[in-house]
Amino acid sequence: MKKLSFKATLVALSLTLATVNCSSSNDDNNTQQTNPATTQYFHPPTWIQGTWGVTNGTTSNKLYKFTADDFILLVTGVSEQSMTGTIKSSPNGGSVDETANNSTQYNFTVKYNITTTTQSFEFRKVSATQIQWKDNSNGTWFDLVKM
Repeated sequence: MKKLSFKATLVALSLTLATVNCSSSNDDNNTQQTNPATTQYFHPPTWIQGTWGVTNGTTSNKLYKFTADDFILLVTGVSEQSMTGTIKSSPNGGSVDETANNSTQYNFTVKYNITTTTQSFEFRKVSATQIQWKDNSNGTWFDLVKM
């Protein structure tokens, strides 16, 4: 487990936003959403709901926010990116494949129907106030605290 500095946090967040996994399968291209306006894409377990980030004692950076029905990427002081909003605004929509062990693990992959682009996220619970996020670009787990 590693603790992130402010600079490392920004690099990790940038990599998260830029991480793209390619698939040779185009099975999702023929999938139609019946009503994407009302589709609930995310179902985070209650233990992960809230805002999570890093702190070094003097500086805190919020990185992720989980609600009962969304996953939001936070860019400190700049913007919030709702993944539900991103899927809904994507041409032909998309889908989310979730796997959750409700007590300790929450993983999901966002698939966009117009392309083979996917985004994968893995989180695991350490305690009520600490989780870990896996940087899929290098397989390293980073500590996040509840903000």
